[in-house]
Amino acid sequence: MKLILVFFSIFALKTCDNTQKIKSGQNNTLGGVYHIYSIPDTTITDPQLTIEFDAETKQVSGFSGCNRFFGTFSLNENSLKMGPLASTKMFCDDSANKIETALLESLSKMDSFKNENGTTSFLSNKKVLIRAIKAEKQNVNVSFEYSAHSRGKFSHIIIDKKSMSVKNKRDTTPIIKKCPKSSWNRLLKAFEPVNVENIPNLKAPSEKRFFDGAAIAKLKITYNGKTYETPSFDHGNPPQEIAELVKEILSISENIE
Repeated sequence: MKLILVFFSIFALKTCDNTQKIKSGQNNTLGGVYHIYSIPDTTITDPQLTIEFDAETKQVSGFSGCNRFFGTFSLNENSLKMGPLASTKMFCDDSANKIETALLESLSKMDSFKNENGTTSFLSNKKVLIRAIKAEKQNVNVSFEYSAHSRGKFSHIIIDKKSMSVKNKRDTTPIIKKCPKSSWNRLLKAFEPVNVENIPNLKAPSEKRFFDGAAIAKLKITYNGKTYETPSFDHGNPPQEIAELVKEILSISENIE
């Protein structure tokens, strides 16, 4: 009888130990896109601040308010080490510069993280530096419409989660196909740093379209029921803020036969 009790006691202890390991493993995951909403002593005015961890490649990237940053990271349970970070060099106003500086300084100091109640906190010496919420990409309600036209060119592309429609000639029927999940995820990744509310204020970096040097292009984004449209820009040279997104839209459309 004593041997049986000892056996069940050992079994119970091992079961509890395994349960804690499973919970710990679930709590120590890090991957995907996170929306940053809190940095100490900093008022965040841009809701598009992000950080993304690729668990397979150990690459980290994100949007710091004006520029995109990128680099590497290493992870051991909940211990986090950031590699050297680089960033693009776009001009920012004073407010964006302040936010960007605070975020990049916090990223350089991070040494651990914890997931609690839907929030991921990034810490240094147990002090919280950044708080973020993981993005649920599959629930994003967004569609993209790109158009470009000139005397010798016509293109009209519409892509949403379910389908993609491409029309490359006037007076023809568009080609409509199912949007592959991999293509949609790439679009969402390119869309992450875009501030949709600023879409109507974007400045075109060139003006070849005004003398037939480039087709006239526009991008329209419908996000959570509201539509945002850019001013016209040269096809092939979109504003930097949407360059990656336009690149993905065109890449996807070129693969439709």
